Amino acid sequence: MQLLFSYLDKLLYWIVGAMILVLAAVGFAGVVFRYVLQSSLFWADEFLRYWDIWLIFLGAALATRHGSLITVDIFTGLLPYRARHYLEAAVHAVATLFLIAMIWFSWELVTRSSGGVSAAMRVPMDRMYMVFPVGMGLMAINCLRQAVERFKEASRGKPAVTSSLEVPDLQAHPE
Repeated sequence: MQLLFSYLDKLLYWIVGAMILVLAAVGFAGVVFRYVLQSSLFWADEFLRYWDIWLIFLGAALATRHGSLITVDIFTGLLPYRARHYLEAAVHAVATLFLIAMIWFSWELVTRSSGGVSAAMRVPMDRMYMVFPVGMGLMAINCLRQAVERFKEASRGKPAVTSSLEVPDLQAHPE
């Protein structure tokens, strides 16, 4: 299972990286066409809007995997090691349930939008709205992975300190 998740993470990184390159290339081409060639790409603005939304949801799935989303941890930081990790596991489990509910509701949006097409590119809108169940599905998978990892960490107990050198927490704020 870990190998499958590893491939999923790598695939998601490559997709997001390729999407960023395409976003930059089409955005640059749109500017060049509009201001240098005095002709616009009629589809570029709509493409960039939908592409950006897909990029945000897939990036949010990666951020969920690495625990990089905004959290309020002022109170949990005061808890003992095991209690903090059990609480974090519970929060991730509840977030997973919320995301599953959101997948359910967003699927209704996808089915209701079938038959419609986008204005400039004429792409079926149900494909555009698939970003919600796909993105939140990936977030739910990664959130559940985080819950399991936090539960395992809490079950093992606080790790023994083997060295006097402490690795800096790059996500911590200096204030």
